[in-house]
Amino acid sequence: MALAIVMSICAIGVPALSHFVDAKRTRDASAFIAGQFRMARQRAVMTGRYVAVLFEDVAGDVGWRMCVDGDRDGVSRSDIGSGTDRCEAAAEAVSLRFPAVRVDYLPGVPSPDGDVAPAPLRFGAAAMAAFSPSGTSSSGTIALRGAGTAQFAVRVAGVTGRTRVLEFDPGRRVWLE
Repeated sequence: MALAIVMSICAIGVPALSHFVDAKRTRDASAFIAGQFRMARQRAVMTGRYVAVLFEDVAGDVGWRMCVDGDRDGVSRSDIGSGTDRCEAAAEAVSLRFPAVRVDYLPGVPSPDGDVAPAPLRFGAAAMAAFSPSGTSSSGTIALRGAGTAQFAVRVAGVTGRTRVLEFDPGRRVWLE
């Protein structure tokens, strides 16, 4: 009888715990990406050079790396290719640091702007968040989802360079800061 009670309690608690773990992992990944944006902005202001968080394909996953302007004309993919703009390391996949988290939207979840079936990475054709020495940036959004129902988005505002982490509330179907 005692074993049956323990098993019943475990059956109720395990799904709730797995949702909590999924949400925490996805929240941590979002906070980490937001931190990369904030660090890039701070470095741009402190050094007087453009700094970008560049997104690239890493074995079918989205990865990022930080790159610094070498010729004071902004960070560009052609300058990165020629070695003029330096990147600190190879791109690191999001799922490498945060297992089961990927750059994507859950089915049926709109973007924070209300777009249906949005692209999960929206930072222009160059796929980079570039920060200027004056603190401004390219605007955009990266969506991160967990293995379960956790959905977050990291947004960068262009004029101010402000970075925000938003969480999607599936019950109310709204994005919350």
